[in-house]
Amino acid sequence: MIYTITLNPALDRTLELDGLVVDDANRILREKRYAGGKGIDCSRVIKELGDESTALGFIGGYDGLELEGRLINEGVLCDFTRIGGETRTNIILFDRKQKTQMMLNAAGPKITPAEISLFFQKIRSLPHDVEFVILSGSVPPGVNHNIYAQIITALKERGIRVALDADGDLLRQGCGAKPFLIKPNIHEFQRLTKTTTTKIDDLVKKAHHIIEGGITIVLISMGPKGLVGVQENEAYVAIPPQVEVDSAVGAGDSALAGFIYAMNKRMDFRESLILATAAGTAAVMTPGTELCKKSDIDNIKKEVTINKL
Repeated sequence: MIYTITLNPALDRTLELDGLVVDDANRILREKRYAGGKGIDCSRVIKELGDESTALGFIGGYDGLELEGRLINEGVLCDFTRIGGETRTNIILFDRKQKTQMMLNAAGPKITPAEISLFFQKIRSLPHDVEFVILSGSVPPGVNHNIYAQIITALKERGIRVALDADGDLLRQGCGAKPFLIKPNIHEFQRLTKTTTTKIDDLVKKAHHIIEGGITIVLISMGPKGLVGVQENEAYVAIPPQVEVDSAVGAGDSALAGFIYAMNKRMDFRESLILATAAGTAAVMTPGTELCKKSDIDNIKKEVTINKL
């Protein structure tokens, strides 16, 4: 069984326009609303692939209710912790003419110590059949950046494998608790390892150093250049086919969800990387904050090139 944790979810509103004019009225041609957040994206992708996960995190107010309702309507299981504040709303402005987008991300509601305690009570009482927890994204105001390390430690005591996708102090401190897997993108990995290299051989060496410290798997997403996967005795780079890019939002989340879905289905490391790469690539073919479609994943899987390093 898979759980996902999104401590700072958002109700994403994508507004499509034919150009954006300053100091004048801009007509919105279409608006879409989605339940957003990196862990929530993973839950939605896992559902699209045909499996189930349960989404955890903080929600509050009417926007929080809408977010939860949208997930339930998609068939995603939810077990959120209620808070007194209002779930944030992110605005994505998509320019149809230029095929560009501008993202306006809110900070999120402040979380109280009592609300954090309620959340920890929930994760300490997860069912015994939970195998994987995906822990990803930012944290809202009022939450210390060592919380991911504390969550990882609490889950490991239950024998649960944690996949961490974060940046900066959240990733650095989270690594100190030795999660099962980390999935930074290339820029996040460079910041973590204090390097500027993009050479795959160098990245693999850095990944092996992290693995020696107690982490089992390192995935590094590099966009169209592929997905690098490293564990103790093997390393691969999975290269996607060229596709028409509509929006890169959610590609990394889709890749991580595809990988964890594959591992939960007992696929081997190589097969899991292929599926992850196909899922991440399929996500860039959809507009705005829409995620990958299973039919696209199935087609792309056949065209992924995977090389042993």
